[in-house]
Amino acid sequence: GPAGPTGAAGAGLQGPAVGTATSSVSSADYLPLWQNGALAWIPYGQLLAGQTVDELPAAAPVADGDELLVAQGSNTLSVQSFGSIWTYVQGKLPSVQSGVVELAVNTVLDSTVHNQRVLVASAPLTLTANFANTGAGFACTLINLSAGAVTMGTGISSGTGGTVLPPGASTQLVGISYSGGSTVWWSGIVSNTPTITVGAISAPAVNTAFVVGGGIFNDAVTALDYSTNGGSSWSAAPSPVISANAYSFTLPGLAAGTYTVQVRDRGNQSVVGVSNSFTVAAPTIAFTTMPTTGQINAALNIAGTVSPGGTAVRVGLSSSATTAPTSWSSATVSGTGWSASLTPGAAGSFYVWAQQTADTAVQVVSGAVSVTQASLTISAPVSGTAGSALNVSGAVTPVGDAVNIQLTTSNSTAPTSGWVAAANNAGVISGALTSGAVGTYYAWAQDPSSGLTAVSSAIAVTEAAAVSFGFNNPGGSYTHGSGTIGLNGAISPAQAVSVQVALSTSNSTAPTSGWQAASVIDSNTLWAIYYTSPATAGAYYVWVQTTAGAATAVSSFTVTVS
Repeated sequence: GPAGPTGAAGAGLQGPAVGTATSSVSSADYLPLWQNGALAWIPYGQLLAGQTVDELPAAAPVADGDELLVAQGSNTLSVQSFGSIWTYVQGKLPSVQSGVVELAVNTVLDSTVHNQRVLVASAPLTLTANFANTGAGFACTLINLSAGAVTMGTGISSGTGGTVLPPGASTQLVGISYSGGSTVWWSGIVSNTPTITVGAISAPAVNTAFVVGGGIFNDAVTALDYSTNGGSSWSAAPSPVISANAYSFTLPGLAAGTYTVQVRDRGNQSVVGVSNSFTVAAPTIAFTTMPTTGQINAALNIAGTVSPGGTAVRVGLSSSATTAPTSWSSATVSGTGWSASLTPGAAGSFYVWAQQTADTAVQVVSGAVSVTQASLTISAPVSGTAGSALNVSGAVTPVGDAVNIQLTTSNSTAPTSGWVAAANNAGVISGALTSGAVGTYYAWAQDPSSGLTAVSSAIAVTEAAAVSFGFNNPGGSYTHGSGTIGLNGAISPAQAVSVQVALSTSNSTAPTSGWQAASVIDSNTLWAIYYTSPATAGAYYVWVQTTAGAATAVSSFTVTVS
């Protein structure tokens, strides 16, 4: 039929005015939607209507077709079925290995530590169980590799009533719950074969007797034999202590080498126990710290190693590498290390000997140690001029020692400060010292290593010959705080004199700072310097004088620094 009349326009949907497009949405942003025949606004966060896990419905029992969300190499989610996951797990199961747990002390079984593990007893012990800590389905394998029995204690029962797992045997332990109760069960079935075990042997010192002991199972032993050469020969165990299930005896010391000890029942020689392999190390002594030079009446500090650890060590000095010292000193021993000091009383070549005190055949002899008399000399010119360098020289022994030098007015008391290092060329020392004033001086030398000092004969320092300085105008203009200014002038009469130069805006008062050392060149006729440009612009006069502050002169010209 014909269309009906058109109604009045509605108010429309009013929303926030947005002048630009957006590429992201927050939970507080609004979105339009059609609801019950009309437009409406809803916050984006409310539109998502997320649910927490406690709001979700319970699932039915899991089935192979159930699916989980997974990410595979990216942030894109996909689904994976439980059936596929089980196939994956089955492929990994063959590579799963049981963990191994060593037991060395009495132990209470616990599923968190022992379930599905291989338990290895390395010492005789008692095993107990608290079913609350194991539970039904608990299972483990127990192997007794100790020299004694593993006793099944409280909480562990067996089908035979047996409580002992002998050395070398193994069994399974299982946690069970049934109508008769709950327990950790093992079969209790063990071999009745006569057995002798040998306890673990720690390596003894060479030629040192040690105790051998072990267990006896299902055997009535009255006498024992032992072998240390793999059974090639046997000896009667000396004075063995034998009980129903254990024995011990003292085995004589062994020479250096690797051994196992076999113990057998003399009355039933097929019953043999074998120990672990152990090595009796040959005793040793060695140097780790050994000087090659020394000084008379100065200690030689030496150190070394000794085996077995804790063995007493003595040391001595000999002038021969083949003739032992006539006197010895005890070293300080700590574990396998030792240390000592020896003081030579004469010069020459000496050898340090170190021996094990109780076995002097175990010894070591050092290479030659050159012992010298420390010495120090210094000589200086008999005269000099103030402000000019005095060249000193001398000799030092040992030749490698560092030497310091100094100039003072006393020849009886060494300086306490102001020392400078001298050059040392294979024991020949040299250096230069300058006196700024007239007087009688002495050059001193000091060897900090030996503590020696030496002093020269008197040096008469006189006033330098009269000298005057001239100036050459460098011309040009220079930049303040940048670069250097080349300055020079005459020295008259020509002489070796120490010269210093300074710049000042005054030509009437000599500077109190800023002096820089100049070079003396051209056969002592010219002073020259590359003077560091002043930090402040100005017109500067050139001042020159000796380093002792004498013969001060000032230029008639100025140097422009802009």
